[in-house]
Parts: sequence; structure tokens; C-alpha cells
Amino acid sequence: MFRYIAGLLTAFLFIGSVCGFLYILDQYNYVDLKPSVLFALSTIPGWEEVYECYELGSEKRELLIDQEQVLTAREKELEARKQALAEQELALQEQEYLLERERERILTELARLERNQTQSASTINPTDKHAAAARLLESMNAIRAGENLLTMPFDMGVSVLSLIEPRRAAKILESLPPEESSRYLEAMTKK
Repeated sequence: MFRYIAGLLTAFLFIGSVCGFLYILDQYNYVDLKPSVLFALSTIPGWEEVYECYELGSEKRELLIDQEQVLTAREKELEARKQALAEQELALQEQEYLLERERERILTELARLERNQTQSASTINPTDKHAAAARLLESMNAIRAGENLLTMPFDMGVSVLSLIEPRRAAKILESLPPEESSRYLEAMTKK
């Protein structure tokens, strides 16, 4: 009986040492034991699909690795685009700030010019305006001077005509329609 037990132990030790040797070879990637073990397990009833599932997983693994690489590349691309968009947004904010400053400067300049214009307009004497308009009308031909005279307010037109040399004023009045001409003459005679 002792010989029988010793024979069994020897057989188990031999099988164990072979399995250990194969395991060591598997760990150093000299041999791939998984397919062989799974194929052996698929011979057991109820475990038939174990090997098929392993093969399917191995095939899909390569596909999944490829898809993962594609996704990683896309993530890097999206990150680069996100960075570029952030830089563009920062540049646009800077431009917006500069445009706002420029707008404020222009509005300030316009306000200053309006103040200066109102101050200069208030300091100009109405008689100076009339004298300047009279000089302008004298320098134009009669027809054009008549057209410009009609665009002026009536009281200003009468004052301007009274400042112009009488012969020149008569030529301008001749270019006007008869009703307007008589109206200006009547107002000038009352003055």
C-alpha cells in the first residue's frame, strides 16, 4: 500500500512540476497556456462556449485597442481645439476691451467737440452769421444764390439781402419765383 501511495505522490509531483514549468514559461511569455487550458475546459459538458468566448474576446480585444487609440487621439485633438478656442476667446475679450476703450475715447472726444461747438456757436454773433451768408451769396451766381436764399429762414434771408450790394441783391431776387421775390421786397422796404 505504501508503494501505491508513493506512486501516486510521484505522479502528482511529476504532474505538478510539469504544470509549474509550464506556468513559468507562461509568465515569461514563452508559451500561451490560456487557449490550451480553455480548450481543455470546453470539453467539459456545460462549458462548451468557454473557448469560443475567449477567441471572440481576443478578436474584439484588438478592435477595442484600436478604438481606444482612436478615441485617445480624438481626445487629444479635442483638447487642442479647446485650448485654441480658449486662446481665441481670450484674444476676443482683449479686442472687446480695446474696442470699448476706443469707443469711450471717441465718445469723450465727441462730447468735447460738441461742447466746443456749442461754445463757439454761442459766441458767434447773429450779425456775423448774416454777414458771412451775405458774402457767400455774393460770391455765387444769381440762380444758385436764389436757391440758397430760399433754404434760409425768411428773417435771416431778409437780413442777408439787406447786407448785399443792391445790384447783386436785385439779380438774386430776379432768379426767385415772383411770389417769393415780392415777399422779400416787401419785407426789405418795411425795414
